[in-house]
Amino acid sequence: MAIGGQVMSGISQSAQGSAQASLARAEAMQERDTAAQEAQMIMRAVRRQQGAARAATAASGARIDEFSMGAEDEIGQLGAQDAAMTILTGNRRAAGLEFRADTARRAGRNEATASLFRATAYGISGWKGSKGPVNTTNPFYDGTTGDFAFGG
Repeated sequence: MAIGGQVMSGISQSAQGSAQASLARAEAMQERDTAAQEAQMIMRAVRRQQGAARAATAASGARIDEFSMGAEDEIGQLGAQDAAMTILTGNRRAAGLEFRADTARRAGRNEATASLFRATAYGISGWKGSKGPVNTTNPFYDGTTGDFAFGG
């Protein structure tokens, strides 16, 4: 009965580790998706700001050339950096969650393996205790207590 309990405990721990790993992987996917959506929103805002900068330049009567477009280019570069950092941050968070998933899965497998070892050890210790009666033909066996008497 105890052997079965050990094995079932290991199976349960393994299943729990797998469930935690699945949850962490789902969270990692969500982190990546969220970062990608935020990056898209940043780039949309950048395009609006670039358009506003171009309109302001045109409204001022300035000639629109490569020199007057400097502010618009800088807005685009800074926005692209913000979007890239958002994606990088999301990927780093996702990598941490995937590491947690792998760790949970390994911990579950390790616990399942350990429970098999414990069950085996329990079975062996029970088997050793049921070998049978002590050999009474041994010259040092005293025959009464199950102890061996040495020279006495």
